[in-house]
Amino acid sequence: MGRLRISDDIVRHLSTFQRLGETVEVQLPTEVLPVGARTVLRALRTRAAAQLGVDWVWPYWLERQLDPRSSAFVPRGHLPFLANLTQRNWTMVGNVASAWEAVVDQRGLVTPWFDGWSLDWWVGADDRWHFPSREVSVRQRLVDDAPVVETVMRVPGGDAVERVYAVQEQEELVVVEFENASSLPFALALAVRPYNTEGLAVVERIQLVDRIVTVDGRPALMFPKAPARMAGSTFHDGDCVEIVTGGRAGTSLPEPLRCDAGLAQAAFLFPLAHQTTLRVAIPLVAERRTRRRRLARRRVQRMPELPAALPSSAAVARAWALQGRRGLRVEVPDARLASAVEANRRFLLLLHDGADITPGPSTYHRFWFRDAAFMLAALDRYGLHDEAAEVLGSYPDRQHLDGFFFSQRQEWDSNGAALWALGEHWRLTRDEDVLRATSQSVSRGVRWIDRKRRSKRRRPDPALEGLMPASISAEHLGPFDYYYWDDFWSLRGLLDGADLLEAAGDERAADRARDWGGALRADIERSLRVVAERLGQAVIPAGPRRRVDPAMIGSLVACYPLRLMAPDDPVLAATADVVRDQFCLGDAFFQSISHTGLGTYLTMQLALVELEAGDRRALDRLAWMLGAATPTFTWPEAIHPQLGGGCMGDGHHGWAAADFLSLVRNLLVREVDGGLALCTMLPESWLGGGIEVHDAPTHHGRLSFAVRWHGDRPALLWELEPHPGELPARLTAPGLDPAWSSSEPRGEALLGPAEAVGQ
Repeated sequence: MGRLRISDDIVRHLSTFQRLGETVEVQLPTEVLPVGARTVLRALRTRAAAQLGVDWVWPYWLERQLDPRSSAFVPRGHLPFLANLTQRNWTMVGNVASAWEAVVDQRGLVTPWFDGWSLDWWVGADDRWHFPSREVSVRQRLVDDAPVVETVMRVPGGDAVERVYAVQEQEELVVVEFENASSLPFALALAVRPYNTEGLAVVERIQLVDRIVTVDGRPALMFPKAPARMAGSTFHDGDCVEIVTGGRAGTSLPEPLRCDAGLAQAAFLFPLAHQTTLRVAIPLVAERRTRRRRLARRRVQRMPELPAALPSSAAVARAWALQGRRGLRVEVPDARLASAVEANRRFLLLLHDGADITPGPSTYHRFWFRDAAFMLAALDRYGLHDEAAEVLGSYPDRQHLDGFFFSQRQEWDSNGAALWALGEHWRLTRDEDVLRATSQSVSRGVRWIDRKRRSKRRRPDPALEGLMPASISAEHLGPFDYYYWDDFWSLRGLLDGADLLEAAGDERAADRARDWGGALRADIERSLRVVAERLGQAVIPAGPRRRVDPAMIGSLVACYPLRLMAPDDPVLAATADVVRDQFCLGDAFFQSISHTGLGTYLTMQLALVELEAGDRRALDRLAWMLGAATPTFTWPEAIHPQLGGGCMGDGHHGWAAADFLSLVRNLLVREVDGGLALCTMLPESWLGGGIEVHDAPTHHGRLSFAVRWHGDRPALLWELEPHPGELPARLTAPGLDPAWSSSEPRGEALLGPAEAVGQ
């Protein structure tokens, strides 16, 4: 520090920062260091280049953040960084059972490889060149609720249309289909750009080999025919857009086209007559460059071939319709909600990557037990059991010898999350194969929880006795500290572990796990009493050493999904009241810790607890969530409270999608003490409209039901197939007729008049 002239008063900023939470006495999670380094260095480079590249066409988010006339303008001040803080919204495309996804931004910019180059599209019409990242008249949607992203830009005489989707041919491809849906011909420029939805990418060399464009030695873009014209440039020579719009594009690229600043770009021009279509393809898996020295950027290992005929977007959308026939199927009066459900079922399948499931296609494209728990539960609740079982079957291989389910260091919620996911899968499926394959891991996992919570403390504190050590389990909770989040997940893990061990025939181990769970519950309750006395109010903060702050929303998991505390428990209810009264903006939860935005899955967390309590404000939060969705029914991790664009995390967030799906499912059917509640509460706009639920997995078996209306009276038809060896559950319908119940496995009933709805 001294050699760099960093004096003690500067160092104190760091030393006191460390003391905001518990002192980190163990190794930090090195798994996240590359992520942080990439983010910082990319943002540093983006700031430096963007302020000099005033003649460039930038991606939509950067165009807005650089434009002082835009409401999304972000002053940089003394900070040397520039990152996407206002439009973190994108949509993934991919293939089922594949580990790879491409992302499409709000203006049709396609990024096929993680942190890599992107394909932009420019249209030269009769009046001028049109750039989607700068145009106002651009709209986007999914084709038939499938992962087929259609972006439409208005041009003279009609529309220019781009559709992006993935196919599985000899290799996985992203197909980009362009249609001239106008009455006039136009020129289409396909631009290879050195940036993406996060910031600048590194593109040092571009080459056209026959009809294939290579980027840094990797096959990147395949054309069905040779382009009519092309242009290329480097950062120091300016953006090639000037060559294109100036009519100076030639018949070849500069040789060599290489940029030492890593900002090489090129555009390839095709004439497109009216009512015609052009399809190009991008390898979804980047070919590795040769490792031979001096040849890293010169030779391509293998040149792929473009299939003779690429499937159309309509054909791919029809193929995706088959996925909608699997598992739980719902029909509700709200057409937009129904489309959002169908789209997110399919998105969840894309985030299932074989033995992995990841909470995002881009920023968060890696596995965490915490995120996986919510996403696997949604897969199972929607009947997609094979995918859930494939991931759960990998859990023994993810476990350390000491019993720790490892996805990242210092995450003490992992074992509880893993055991709860296994338990929920068992309750919904009675899957004997997964039960047998994981029983030894379950036994080691519960033992690890009990040992970990008894590890030595740095200093004695009655509020910490018997609790899990300090951690960094979830970034939305805050810095390294003790968190009730870890304790609640661990307690649920012990209880579910006991049930799983009992189902596997190990009664002794099950009893031991239950005893450990009882001891942990007693320690949690004692800690909460001590903390309530310190705070002067009986609520559950984020941790024993924390005051009331937004992170206390994490403690609501004790009610849902973990069901450790009833929704009417005074302490739990008081905690929910504080969250609503102090930390919500309108119907959304505002997370000022880390995310600094309107939390998508965190708002759903509050709504799911309210649903358990019979609080109709859950419907308001569902309406907010649907209204906050992009036109392609995606959500980021957090949303800018003023602009409505994504401001944090992956722009297509899997946990948010999973919690949205779980809330809709639980509105229609949810587990309650002693049975199942159908239609717990209904939006007023649904009254008089038909509802159908087919093949819904539940803890009590597979349920189907339908609601029809006779005047103001709903008629309910149902059929429950109980799990083998179990008696039918008691059914109720609080949102239709609070007085009705039945224990018959199938039947029909004309319920009370609609005035009882919601009472």
